[in-house]
Amino acid sequence: MGRASAGKKAARTGRTRDHTVPQMYLRHFAEHQARRQYELRVRRLDNPDRAFPAAPSAIGAERGFYWGTTLDGVPHHSCEELFTSLEGNAETALKTILDDKDWALTPQWPLRPEQRSALSWWMAAQILRTTRQRKRLSHTRPPSEDAPDLPDDIARIAANNPHLRYIVENIAVLAFVLHNRPWGLGFSDMCLLTSDVPVVIWNRPDADDQVLAVAQSDIMLPLDPHRLLFLPSPAEQLTDPRKSTDHLLHIEGAVGMALVEVAYNVADQFVVHHPRHDPWLHWKPHSPRQPRPWAGEDHSAPQYVIQYPVFPPDRNIERRWTIEHPPPRTAAS
Repeated sequence: MGRASAGKKAARTGRTRDHTVPQMYLRHFAEHQARRQYELRVRRLDNPDRAFPAAPSAIGAERGFYWGTTLDGVPHHSCEELFTSLEGNAETALKTILDDKDWALTPQWPLRPEQRSALSWWMAAQILRTTRQRKRLSHTRPPSEDAPDLPDDIARIAANNPHLRYIVENIAVLAFVLHNRPWGLGFSDMCLLTSDVPVVIWNRPDADDQVLAVAQSDIMLPLDPHRLLFLPSPAEQLTDPRKSTDHLLHIEGAVGMALVEVAYNVADQFVVHHPRHDPWLHWKPHSPRQPRPWAGEDHSAPQYVIQYPVFPPDRNIERRWTIEHPPPRTAAS
């Protein structure tokens, strides 16, 4: 394909609305209103006190974000196709975790090997595909000065190549690391939020070596307004041998507020929550967020340590508490 025809193809195909956060994931934080109709509450970080309604399809979309070019300058959408495949495989595992009709913490825990593998690959993709990850890479790895001259339409797409290459180079090893970590499935009394950085690497979200950061850090993935996956760090596993294998956890009280704060602090552009599970009713941002060097921020990064007891495997929490909230206590109660 010549440069002229490649440019026409880029203009035609390089402008898709690519979702940087999977819609199927965001729907777990949305209110189901009608067939195929879901509504979230979105808070943009430049005005977090204002929540506005939006459908999962209406947020987290960037024009042509996952388009790249081959070495011959031919546009391709291979990363988006990979993500779509991974989402389909992960959706079954998420249904197993979240859709038990009786219990908040599925009795089918740990997951079957094939479900664990599917979710590991999907989580690895969520770590690598974000807008925050692209900004980090662009800041630490400036474009090469000897890049070839390309037509404008091709150059716009080719600018994505370093990020897409980074995804391809790291996704398999990240999935392997995640797969081999112990997984905790948790219930939080505090309503949770998620963001455009769904998988949270505690204390080092912007580390140059993302694989090492994932291997050594606490990892958190909010799953819906009251459930989460938590992968304890090696240091946390030393506090309790039961955390060295898959386990359950119940996050109570102020610890749940800390989970909200950690997730909020790594978001890039927005956070989302369920319309009827609003963390802002009990919590407000009150500490510096993770600094963004690409935006000229150089303040000290917040650091967090979590301690939690392992939930007894022979106990569970009723499913209804993922939807209902206990009535507020009165002075006499």
